[in-house]
Amino acid sequence: MWPLKLCEVTSSAVSRMEAKANSFIRKWLGLPRCFSAAGLYGRNSLQLPLKSITLGYRQEKARLVMELRDSSDRTVKEANARVATGRKWRAKEEVQKAMGRLQHQEVVGMVQTGRAGLGWSDPPVLWSKASRKERKDLVVSEVTKIEQELRVKSVAQGQQGRATYDTLPSPRNLHQWLGTEQSCDLCGTINASLQHVLSGCKTALTQGRLTWRHDQVLRKLAEVLEKCRQEANSQRPSGSQQRIHFLRQGEPAQHSSKRPPSNLLTSGADWKMKVDLGRQLQFPQEICSTTLRPDVVLWSAAAKSALLIELTVPWEEGLEAAYERKMAKYADLVAECRESGWSVRMYPVEVGARGFVGSSTSRLLRDLGLRRARLSKSTKELSEEAEKASHWLWLRRRDKTWGATSA
Repeated sequence: MWPLKLCEVTSSAVSRMEAKANSFIRKWLGLPRCFSAAGLYGRNSLQLPLKSITLGYRQEKARLVMELRDSSDRTVKEANARVATGRKWRAKEEVQKAMGRLQHQEVVGMVQTGRAGLGWSDPPVLWSKASRKERKDLVVSEVTKIEQELRVKSVAQGQQGRATYDTLPSPRNLHQWLGTEQSCDLCGTINASLQHVLSGCKTALTQGRLTWRHDQVLRKLAEVLEKCRQEANSQRPSGSQQRIHFLRQGEPAQHSSKRPPSNLLTSGADWKMKVDLGRQLQFPQEICSTTLRPDVVLWSAAAKSALLIELTVPWEEGLEAAYERKMAKYADLVAECRESGWSVRMYPVEVGARGFVGSSTSRLLRDLGLRRARLSKSTKELSEEAEKASHWLWLRRRDKTWGATSA
């Protein structure tokens, strides 16, 4: 750790260095790629005599800050030398935080630790009575404790984002783990990845597997939109809800800073909806004549307004590309409808194949008036529907046929 202590190495470079070292350690020990750094450096069944490079780097940088701060040389002490560690982690700020925690512990006094009774443990070293060397050791141990608390918090949240771990036995992973050559059971692609199985297989697209998953998510989206449509039609027109607030003599006027949430569906405008499920959708002739078929059409003849919604269930890396592609596909239709006197808005929405909901989907739900709990619930339902459908496709990946009996 001595070179990392003296050289101006950023924390990002040290993180990359540790990731490289961890990959080689896993190879040498025969551990899987998904084995976390907490398992390598923690006190577990492996009991490896290893220390995290990042943790050692931060300990040495904190020790360097204390050595410069409490140096016996007055010139060095007053120089206020800068300890460069990058922007993600700043040594001086962490040392100040550790010193603040130590001073706070001194104010609180001695407390019970573990199962031992109060006063049974060794008395702690107080910050005000500690020597220069003891203060340096206290700060380093406190920085270590802060890093361990962050590591515990991150490990405790391990269930979140497990879908991002590519640990399923896809042909590519089996080739990497066992060295066997396997191909996609449908199209024969050698060493196919999880992305190929869930969203890239042409045979699965031809058989209608990906279309089935798209329709499952679209059905859930249609349920959410139908509730919004019914609420908009059941409400009175916004003009009839305006009230005149009378004031007494000498009473100041009260201006409310809260505005009602915006909603694209005008209240009481008799909104109608068509969804491209089951029967082939026919675009409303009163708006425009076209052969294009958006997944959802919401329109109101009274308000002369329409919403066109096109759903895509791509791999999460292709969310932006899918948005741009659908936006360009319906650009001419939107322009033609606007020339006919209609106010039309196009909403390409994306829900990832592994449950990642795109920002365009959240934007649509917010524009329809969903907030807080309702927005979170609707987003979660769309995500879970995509996950369930993709899980079913994964279970049926070896079936050569696809139809009503298999789905």
